[in-house]
Amino acid sequence: MRRLPVLVLLLATSSACHSGEKACPAIALAEGISLDIPPEVAAGVTRVSLESCWAGGCVTESAPGGEQVFLPIRGLPTTPVRTTVTFDDEKPHVLDVTPAIAYPAGEACGGGVPVAKLVVTADGKVRQGP
Repeated sequence: MRRLPVLVLLLATSSACHSGEKACPAIALAEGISLDIPPEVAAGVTRVSLESCWAGGCVTESAPGGEQVFLPIRGLPTTPVRTTVTFDDEKPHVLDVTPAIAYPAGEACGGGVPVAKLVVTADGKVRQGP
């Protein structure tokens, strides 16, 4: 029972010192498209090439293969983008992708950039992920 006043005092002090504002971390996201590739497919992929087309222009980026691949794309819109993904087999996987604004620490902290996630299935098909 003697500890109850100390606990109440601690709670009152900690809540009185809290300003109610959310502290935002100093982190950022890069605009671009990421690919999640399952291990059984990633084992045979040494290079990923991605062509993204919108508003009459195209941007091509490539990166080393792996299970997690990120391709930065400057100026990526939040409208549909015609995307062609090519792996080592040079078979093009064409799909329309709609990037969305993502926030590194929540919308209240700002810093949102357009990003899209592609998922490669075990049979090598490519689809837009969540």
